Amino acid sequence: MFKFWPENEDWSWHLLRTIAEGNYGGGEAQECLRTAARITAGDKESWHVEWKALADHVAHLGEEALKQGRTVTARDHLLRACNYYRWAEFFLPATDPRRLPTYQRCIDTFRRVGPYIDPPLERVEIPYEGTALQGYFYAAKGASAENPSPGAIYIAGADVLKEELYFLAGRALIERGFSLLVMDGPGQGETLRFQKIVSRPDYEVPAAAAFDVLAARPEVDENRLGLIGRSFGGYYATRAAAFEKRVKGLVVFGALFEAVELYDDYPTIRFQLQWLTGGASPDDTRERLKQFSLRPVIGEVSCPVLVIHGEGDHLTPASHAHRTFDGLTVEDKRLILYGKDEPGSVHCQYNSFPTTIPDLCDWLLSRVNR
Repeated sequence: MFKFWPENEDWSWHLLRTIAEGNYGGGEAQECLRTAARITAGDKESWHVEWKALADHVAHLGEEALKQGRTVTARDHLLRACNYYRWAEFFLPATDPRRLPTYQRCIDTFRRVGPYIDPPLERVEIPYEGTALQGYFYAAKGASAENPSPGAIYIAGADVLKEELYFLAGRALIERGFSLLVMDGPGQGETLRFQKIVSRPDYEVPAAAAFDVLAARPEVDENRLGLIGRSFGGYYATRAAAFEKRVKGLVVFGALFEAVELYDDYPTIRFQLQWLTGGASPDDTRERLKQFSLRPVIGEVSCPVLVIHGEGDHLTPASHAHRTFDGLTVEDKRLILYGKDEPGSVHCQYNSFPTTIPDLCDWLLSRVNR
């Protein structure tokens, strides 16, 4: 893995995330590297200040382009700005008064781009236990009631926003003919920040609500539905697939078999896990996370499954991928495990997007189209 800060592997990996998302419009390598040069590794204040300054600058470029009717240029600038605001928010404590305004700029900028994505994105609400979860629907190009497309739901992880999923294979899925639904589920994005709805171990409940919405779309063939989960979403999606029999193919893009092990093995994320679970204390958070385990349900998954993981993953060891894969009872299952020194070795393969994401999308398409 390329380490911009050799003395700080974790922060180097976070920078790699931003650069990798540039493959699908969420950044630009030179902008990211110039910004990183002004950041002191481990200094969360400088991280916020520098990414926010870049986001403001690029957003201004996008707004100026819109005023002049240069919509393609505006789209490209605003997509990058959205993701830079997302990174500016990333390390701020939940109680920091700057966090919500920065997050709001992220989602506002993304929605500003919506009409200029082809096809345009549509904001949707997923009915959920007396309220609604906020999401986006992207129809496949040319999809209609007369020509329905396969559909997919993409579930984010512990700290990824529904907007960011566009840069994390969302666009690639749409370009390959999927109609895509993403949402901020319990413990994520708007649902956590504005509605104060925390995560839950039985993620099949919000997932079923999302599949009801997706399957009802006239542009979607309800018999050709796929599911992707990345990082913590590797737990969420696998858990959902154990109960949701409409799923014709599941991609585990970064496995998580026992969530409490993430808490134990990766201290950096503990503040986020406490926030998303609603834990009253570190001990309470750890106790809650014990319920997030695939052990009781992994054998109930009945659809084809692709598990992707890296041996150099410093968040979730490869044992999570092996336990997920070995626990599956389906015949059509595949484990892609990138070697420690190979591209793809890191968490969620940020160092191999140009090959990993196309392979992921093509595998899923082949399964739902059977």
